[in-house]
Amino acid sequence: MKIEIIKCLQDNYSYLIINETNQNACIVDPGESAPIINFIENNGIKLKYILNTHHHHDHIGGNIELKRKYDSSIVAFKEDKERIPEVDIVVEDNQIWKKDNFEAKIYH
Repeated sequence: MKIEIIKCLQDNYSYLIINETNQNACIVDPGESAPIINFIENNGIKLKYILNTHHHHDHIGGNIELKRKYDSSIVAFKEDKERIPEVDIVVEDNQIWKKDNFEAKIYH
């Protein structure tokens, strides 16, 4: 796995977690889509999952465009399901979410 830090907005960052064996990736908290799309397109990455830590706009602003462009799934905490549009996968506190070669422990 490789992690790329991508600057978003004026004072935020998103984290692209890349499985180097197949170029599949998760993006964490995409505050905007343009810099992430730029990186993905320039590096042949396949965005599979969008992981949100919480519902604030500076963490979810790029969700919808990324989801639609790459047919990605949005993963979010169950209590944010109504505050984050188009959530596909709901997770709970202390759950370990695993999909493909990705794994995350959920802390609320």
